[in-house]
Amino acid sequence: MSSPTLETLTPEVQVQIMRNIGSVPALFSLLRASPRYYQVFRNQKEYLLTQVAFNQFHPGVIEDVWNMAKVSQIPQPVPIDDAGNFICNMALLDNDHQQHSMHASVIVPLCKIGPTISWFAEDYRQSSIQLLADLGTQMEIKQESDILHAEYSITEKGRVQRALCRFETFCHLFFVPEGEEVDIGYRIEARKYMLSYLADDVEEIACIRDYLVRRLWGVFESIEERAMQEDPNSTLRRLGKASRRFDWFSGYAKLYHADYIEYIMSRGLRFIQEVLEADGLRQAELIITQSFARGFFISHALSDESGKDLYHISLDYNAGTYDGEGDYIGDDLDALTQGSLWAHHHRIPADWGRWPLKGLRDWGYVFWDKRRLEASGLLNLEPEDVAVYLFNEHKERLSVEDRLSGGYGEHRPVVFGRNPEGRRRSSIDTYCVLPNGEPF
Repeated sequence: MSSPTLETLTPEVQVQIMRNIGSVPALFSLLRASPRYYQVFRNQKEYLLTQVAFNQFHPGVIEDVWNMAKVSQIPQPVPIDDAGNFICNMALLDNDHQQHSMHASVIVPLCKIGPTISWFAEDYRQSSIQLLADLGTQMEIKQESDILHAEYSITEKGRVQRALCRFETFCHLFFVPEGEEVDIGYRIEARKYMLSYLADDVEEIACIRDYLVRRLWGVFESIEERAMQEDPNSTLRRLGKASRRFDWFSGYAKLYHADYIEYIMSRGLRFIQEVLEADGLRQAELIITQSFARGFFISHALSDESGKDLYHISLDYNAGTYDGEGDYIGDDLDALTQGSLWAHHHRIPADWGRWPLKGLRDWGYVFWDKRRLEASGLLNLEPEDVAVYLFNEHKERLSVEDRLSGGYGEHRPVVFGRNPEGRRRSSIDTYCVLPNGEPF
């Protein structure tokens, strides 16, 4: 008797094989290769898509994936009251996805966003670890490069996936149509969303925000550099003149580029991925043809009206959640990471938010396991000595219009040394800047 093959297995076994596939693209590859599996799939389409969609994520992220799937069903722009109700009931959402199938209207968007989350998780690893390596070079500390640049551990990947899911949920809830002001009611609900998480979880979202700003400033810089080399009547320059409000390459427009970036982030991860993967004129079209909503989209949600960092506010809001002991290390995603314990050692929780963390957020200090941080060489240093290095230089270039007309030259001078806040400005060009060029 011949041995069974994948094609000759019973339908029940074939269903079990498909439900354990780790990604939607892998499932579709199997279905294209096997008419038999495709027939079995058609009979249980929603169930299998539900299982595979959730297989794309770390088990500890499932609640956040479920929230992301549910919020995608609310038409945008989401009314303020609906956003508030969703936030209040996030913890009450049904989480028994493994026992049933989800409707196609819910699972299809989740199948589409899964590969995007994976794309950004890998891009984040490469971008942030390179900053960590650059920091070691600048500080002249010994690093174990092979370990530092290794693939994600399971828990590291889970933390980054979790932050990306929460960022995407935030984008759907608080997207503001172009040209409109960010209403004060949305700002209040946006902060409530952030405060529904613990302080370290807020830090994870802040790290993602800084990374996306850095990447998008890089796109802006490359578009401006191309415009500098082209004729005033070129397609790119004419595209700038035809932008929604004013010539995108003018000095006046440059004042609003931070607003453009915040608006692009509000479009969600799939649109941001499209921007980052595009090139040439197509990339410029995606950027320049955008308008923007006045007021910083996610930056306002990460601070209060006085500019106080939400990390500290979250510690006050969730008082009593942390006991200050070092018992949180482990495989559980809810455990405090080694980076958090290192950054806040010898401090009681109430004091954690009273010193700047921007320099640590640049390379995602809350995401990495002990082994990687040991390889970075930073655990032997005081966190205050590391946090003073800010990767926020985009060379503060003037607009294309001002540079071509003389202005201050190619860019304003950047001085390496301690700035007025007592922090160091990195000489490494990492394409990261804060709104209006102001430091955190």
